[in-house]
Amino acid sequence: MSIDYVWKTTKNYYWLLVIPIFVFLYFKTLQNERELDNSFKFTFARVDYTSSVYKKYSKRSYHYEFFVEGKKYLGNSNAYISDDIKIGNFYKVKFASNDPGNNKIDFTTQYYQIISGFESKKIDTSYIEVSKYKVDSVDLKNRFNRVKALIEN
Repeated sequence: MSIDYVWKTTKNYYWLLVIPIFVFLYFKTLQNERELDNSFKFTFARVDYTSSVYKKYSKRSYHYEFFVEGKKYLGNSNAYISDDIKIGNFYKVKFASNDPGNNKIDFTTQYYQIISGFESKKIDTSYIEVSKYKVDSVDLKNRFNRVKALIEN
């Protein structure tokens, strides 16, 4: 059996080697999704940096980090540029309770990080939705008019 014969045989039947790899990856992905749906927890992740997605000009790959029990975990996810995701923003991330490396971020709602407790030396971190934190322009105008009316009277 010569090397040429092995090469020609492999060249003609390489697809037989590729199929098991794709099947394995498909079932591994299904297993990770099932694990994430069955036993999950939530925490908050910060977007660290972004990179382009090959030949997808309207999408970016966003890389994020989060902490579970003091240990740092990383993840990445793709989203559209129009979603207005910026480096340093916080979002909710869902992770498998037994494997935080299996995680998925939700870019629909942005959160502000609020750190408190400096006086008691027990630092506490909480998160609030940006939409709840922002002041509506109509509400701001009404507040301004009330203050203006108080000043004029």
